[in-house]
Amino acid sequence: MRIDIWSDLVCPWCWIGKHRLARALELLGDDAPAVEVHWHPFLLDPGADATPVALREAYAAKFGGAGRAAEILAQTQATARAEGLPIDFDRGQVRVTTLPGHRLMWLAAREGDAAAVGEALFRAHFAEGRNLADPKVLVAAGIAGGLDASRVRALLESDEGKAEVQAALGRAQAMGIRAVPTFVIDGRHGIQGAHPPEALAEALRRLAPSPADASNGAGPARDASPDADVDPACGPDGCDA
Repeated sequence: MRIDIWSDLVCPWCWIGKHRLARALELLGDDAPAVEVHWHPFLLDPGADATPVALREAYAAKFGGAGRAAEILAQTQATARAEGLPIDFDRGQVRVTTLPGHRLMWLAAREGDAAAVGEALFRAHFAEGRNLADPKVLVAAGIAGGLDASRVRALLESDEGKAEVQAALGRAQAMGIRAVPTFVIDGRHGIQGAHPPEALAEALRRLAPSPADASNGAGPARDASPDADVDPACGPDGCDA
């Protein structure tokens, strides 16, 4: 089973979804299919640049005031901690572009471990309050994913991977992906949102490929998300751009 995942590195529900997917596969036990995961970029805030802006300030501007921003962050933090993820929105997180991080993920997919790099970047931002546009943070994440520090610095000091990441962002737009995390199973079935592990496990069980699927080839993508209410900004499952 191929699972393509669109996510952004500053999306808390993408980190939650990453761990819920792993838990869902564990719940399937012997019924779990062999899985090949591919990570794809998405920008929740395409207007962000390398200038740090306090995250709470950015959320207040986006979601209608400091009170609503505090409510969203508190609810998200509580959900993450219930999942065992040490999100702490009092660590001074900042809004910056995630394009360098996505370029690093692109490199890791080819020369290292993209999942490990993503995990390191999620942890750096959400648990440690690190700036994801800081080359030192990116180098450390690259090392966590098996890349040499010099290789990561060379990437960041060049245009390598920029065109490829921009092309991938364009494909996401063309596919109609407007919220993350979005999982696409075998190129055919879309699951939007970080649904609970039990719901994800049931969806994966239903979507496990059969011999007939293999012989017929991939058909058009269709929504296979478990039933859930999703807030148009950041709801119980994911975030919209």
